[in-house]
Amino acid sequence: MSENKELQGKVALVTGASRGIGRATAIKLAQNGANLILISRTIETLSELAKLIQDKYQVEVTTAAIDISKENAVEELSKVVAKVGRVDILVNNAGICNLSKEFVDVAEDIWSQTFDTNVFGLVRASKVVVPYLKQQHSGKIVNISSLASEVGGIATSADYVASKGAVLSLSKSLARELAPYGVNVNTIAPGFVKTDMTEHMPINVNKIPLRHVAEPDDIANAVLFLVTDASRCITGTTLDVNCGLFMN
Repeated sequence: MSENKELQGKVALVTGASRGIGRATAIKLAQNGANLILISRTIETLSELAKLIQDKYQVEVTTAAIDISKENAVEELSKVVAKVGRVDILVNNAGICNLSKEFVDVAEDIWSQTFDTNVFGLVRASKVVVPYLKQQHSGKIVNISSLASEVGGIATSADYVASKGAVLSLSKSLARELAPYGVNVNTIAPGFVKTDMTEHMPINVNKIPLRHVAEPDDIANAVLFLVTDASRCITGTTLDVNCGLFMN
């Protein structure tokens, strides 16, 4: 999608922004004029990304090292957003993934770690942002789920599959609740994407209908569509970006 500065003056918060889909999304939104709030557990990588974006796109970038899986993330993130003063877009991207193992071999602490990031991380970030969107009577939330939530997993364990299924359900609930305030809430369900998370997965491209794996930028393009006016009548929907692995 071309740079049209449609997001000029908007503020976008991206979780898990230091690498992969989060990094690509931050760059894509900046290309289109958005100022950014970027959070991740690693401030060094975020700082490098912020400098790159500011130098190239001349937008404002605020960074913070916040572990969205922790209970104190709400308080920490609230302070960051309050300093910026507004937020128009939330991309809940932060997530962790465990490779396939038998259901009975997934320990309870692993379930807790996965849900703390993939589900409660989304809840925490949304709790901070939703009051701003309701007050403004406008805004966009995009939650990153997974193909795994729709097909029961291909290369991932049950804890990951269940957590991403929860993301789908939460998105629909938020979409219905926030629609009267002019806020759109949608989900993207990527298939295999070339990131650190998938580099050790056994991927056979010959079994993918389009015969290739998505790049992070492909997901970022989908995010961009869902946060612009081009998608103003779309809410409570899941956008599949999986190169044909799942055709809904």
